[in-house]
Amino acid sequence: MGALVAGLVLGGATGASMALALSDPTRSDEYRGLQAQVDFLQGEAQELEDRARRADGRATSAEASASSAVASADSRQAALDQREQDIAGREQAVAAVEQRIAATSIDEGTWTVGRDVEPGTYTTAQAVTGDCYWAITRSGTNGGDIVRNDIVKGGFPTVTLSAGQDFTNNRCGTFVKQ
Repeated sequence: MGALVAGLVLGGATGASMALALSDPTRSDEYRGLQAQVDFLQGEAQELEDRARRADGRATSAEASASSAVASADSRQAALDQREQDIAGREQAVAAVEQRIAATSIDEGTWTVGRDVEPGTYTTAQAVTGDCYWAITRSGTNGGDIVRNDIVKGGFPTVTLSAGQDFTNNRCGTFVKQ
């Protein structure tokens, strides 16, 4: 009988514990296990939110840096484009000067004034250091009708040429229009 009483007492205690668990589910082991999982998952979610916020901050910073780099590159490209235009303008100016020099320079040979060279006054670009000969003749006379000529041994010879004349330059270097 003692076993029966002990069984009833134990059974009554177990039943009371079950009745208590049924009346307050937060006291059950299953609830506590689930609550621990919820707490763990909430911690994980908070950590992921923090990581997402930091990543968003880095992305915003990277976007600002990229925008700044693009603006800087655009500015540099505009400066390079302007330099290219400046260089092209200078090259055109240099080409024009070179063409003008070529048009107003007389190298060795015989030239017809008004067709091969411009009329005007010309002086040698560099001093003559040896014998040089120049002659101005009437065009169409094959050098037979000499208007003026000279054999120069030094200095900077100067000649004035008019249309309808031929000019011969022999060992005087380059004459340049003044």
